[in-house]
Amino acid sequence: MNKIRIGVDVGGTNTDICAIDETTGELMVYKLPSSLKDQSQAVVGGVRKIVEKYGLNYENVDRFIHGTTVATNAILESRGARTALVTTKGFRDLLEIGRQKRPDLYDLQMDKAPVLVPRNLRFELTERMNYKGEILEALQDEEILALIEELKKSGAEAVAVLFLNAYLNPENEARVKALIEEHLPGIYISTSSEISNQFREFERLCGTVLNSFVGPEVKKYLDSLRHTLEQIGIKKVYINHSNGGLMSIREAAAYPIKTGLSGPAAGVIGVQYLTNLIDYKNVITLDVGGTSTDISMIVNGNIESSKDKNISGYPVRIPSIDISTIGAGGGSIAWVDSGGILKVGPQSAGAEPGPACYARGGKEATITDARVILGHLNNKELLNGQLPIDSTLSFKAVESLSEKINMNVEETARGIITVGNSNIVKEIKNVTVEKGYNPTDFSLVAFGGAGPLHAAELIEELNMSTAIIPKAPGLLAAYGLLTEDMRRDFVQTSVMDLNHTPFSCITDMYSRLKKEAVIWFDKENILEENRQLEYYLDMRYKGQNYEIVVSVDDSIASMEDLTRQFTETYMRLYSYTSADEIQIVNFGLSAIGHISKPQIEREDFVGEDASAAVMGSRMVLMEDGSREKYILYDRDLLHCGNVIPGPAIVEQMDSTTIILKNQKAVVDEYFNMIITRTGGRFHESH
Repeated sequence: MNKIRIGVDVGGTNTDICAIDETTGELMVYKLPSSLKDQSQAVVGGVRKIVEKYGLNYENVDRFIHGTTVATNAILESRGARTALVTTKGFRDLLEIGRQKRPDLYDLQMDKAPVLVPRNLRFELTERMNYKGEILEALQDEEILALIEELKKSGAEAVAVLFLNAYLNPENEARVKALIEEHLPGIYISTSSEISNQFREFERLCGTVLNSFVGPEVKKYLDSLRHTLEQIGIKKVYINHSNGGLMSIREAAAYPIKTGLSGPAAGVIGVQYLTNLIDYKNVITLDVGGTSTDISMIVNGNIESSKDKNISGYPVRIPSIDISTIGAGGGSIAWVDSGGILKVGPQSAGAEPGPACYARGGKEATITDARVILGHLNNKELLNGQLPIDSTLSFKAVESLSEKINMNVEETARGIITVGNSNIVKEIKNVTVEKGYNPTDFSLVAFGGAGPLHAAELIEELNMSTAIIPKAPGLLAAYGLLTEDMRRDFVQTSVMDLNHTPFSCITDMYSRLKKEAVIWFDKENILEENRQLEYYLDMRYKGQNYEIVVSVDDSIASMEDLTRQFTETYMRLYSYTSADEIQIVNFGLSAIGHISKPQIEREDFVGEDASAAVMGSRMVLMEDGSREKYILYDRDLLHCGNVIPGPAIVEQMDSTTIILKNQKAVVDEYFNMIITRTGGRFHESH
C-alpha cells in the first residue's frame, strides 16, 4: 500500500485538509468549519472524513503535518496561563516600561498592549553578568529556594526567566530552571536563552513571557492531539514553524511561540514549491481567508524572511517568513465610521456566526455577502453543496448598511469590494515598495478561499501582468505543509566591526553554530545526505539601531567580499550607501533537514477548447450599474492548455475565481490557471 502524507491547516474560519499519495501524486482534499473552542475536534474529525471519503488506512499515513493557531489565538485573546517572571535584580519593571517608541507616533490615545505578568508576579534575583557573558555576581541557592516558595504561594502555572546578558551565557538561567523544575514539578517554564540568543532584552523578555503565557494551553492541545492520533495509528506528527519549516511535536510544545505564524508560513512554502516548478521566480503571495489577508514575497526563488515580528502589540524576535497581515478576509465586516465613511474590517464574522448568507446568525454585511449580491459567488451553495447560501440574508445585511450611507444595495455591495481591495492594494505596496521593489515586476499568486476572487481585480489596479491560481487555492496552506522540510534557525549576537575583525572570527563563530545544528540533526534523526546549512548575517552601519539581513555563501571569502555584499543589499533597500564603518550584529545559521517531496500530478497538453467545462452563466453587476453575462466553468473539468476568456467565473469546491472582460486564463500542465491581461506581457522570469 502506498504511503500517505496528510497536511492540516487551521484557519479562523475553516480547517483545510490535504492528503497526497507519495507515489502517484494523487491529491485528496477536504474542508470543514473550524472548531474554535477546541481546534482538535475539527482537525481529527476532518482526518476521519478524508480517510472515509477516499478509503485510506491510518497505518499508511507516513507523516501528519499540522499548522496551528492555538498560540496565536491565545495571545490575541489575552487568554493564557497565570505567569510569573523571574529576572535580574533591578529589571522587574522592564516588561511594563518597554521601549521609548510608540506604535503610532502621533496617536496620543493609543493603548499599550496589556502587561501579561502583573507586578506582584514579577520576582528578582541577585545576579549579574557582563557584556562578555562573564559572571560578576553569582546566584545564591538560598535566594533561589526562597523565590520558589514565593512561586508556590503565588499560584503561578507558568514561569518565564530572563537574566541580563543571558544570550551570551545561559548558565544562570539554566540553574534557576533546574531548581524550579525540581521543586515545582509540572510547572511550565521558559528561559530567554532557549527562546533567543540575541541582544535587546525587552524583545527577548516579551518572547519568553509569551512562550510561557501560552505554553500550558499549547502543550495540553498538542499532547491531546498526539494521543488521539496515536490511538488511530498515526505516530509521525510534525508542527509547522513560523520560519516555514517543520519541527517535532515535542519541540513545538516546548517553544509554542515559534508557531506564531504557522498557518500563513505554510501557504508561502506551498507557493514557492509550485512556482519553482513552473519557473516563476518573482512573485507576491496573496492568501485571503475568511478572517485576514496575508501577503509575502518570493524574490529570485527565495522567500523573504524576518527576525522581528509583532504579535498583538508584543515584539518578538524569532526567525520567520516575512508575512504582513491585515484584517481583510471574506468574513471582514463592513461598517460606517463617525464621519459617514464606509470601512471594511478588521473585525470579522469568523466561522461563528460567519457572513449573513451562511444563515448561522450573522447579521452584519461582509465581503462575502457583497460578492453574493454582485453575482461573483454562487447564491445557492458553496463547498460543493456542503455550505448552503441564503442570498436574501446577504441582501438584508447590506441593505441595513446602505441606509446609513444613502446608497442602494448594489452600490453599497460594490463599495464594500472596492474598499476591501484598496486595503489589500495598500498593503501590497507597503510590502514591496518599502523594500525597494516594484510590484509590476512580480506575478501575483492568489490562494486561500477568497484569494482568487480578488486576483483579477488586483492585477488591474496594480498594473501587474499575471495572476496565478493554484489547482486547490483554498487548501494551499495545507498543501504547503506536505512539501516542507525540517528546519531550525540558530542565531547568536556577537557585535563585530568589519575594519577591526579578521575573517577567521566569522568562520569561528559559524563553527560554533554548526556544532549546535549537528546536535539538532542527530536529535531529529536526519540522515547526513539530507542535511543542509544556510548562513546569513544581521549587519548595519555603526551607530544605527536596526540591521539588515545579508546572505553569506561560498562566494564570500574575505571582509572585502562581505563589505560588497552588505553595500549592494543596503543600496537596494534604501537607494544610498555610506562610508561609515560597518558592523556585524548577529550570526545566523539555518539547519535544514530535507524530506522527500511528494510527486505532483501533471498533465500533457489537451487543447485550448474549454467548452466541456462550461456549466452555464450568471449575470454579474458591473461598476456602472449594468449587468453582464459571465460564463461559468467547473474547475474540475478544465485540462492543460484550456483557455478561459473573460468575463468568466470558475467554480470549485474550495474557491471561486473571477476572470474579467479584458483578461484570459490558461491552464498549465500542473492545473494552475495563469490569468493574464489582454495585451499584457508574461513576466520575464517565466
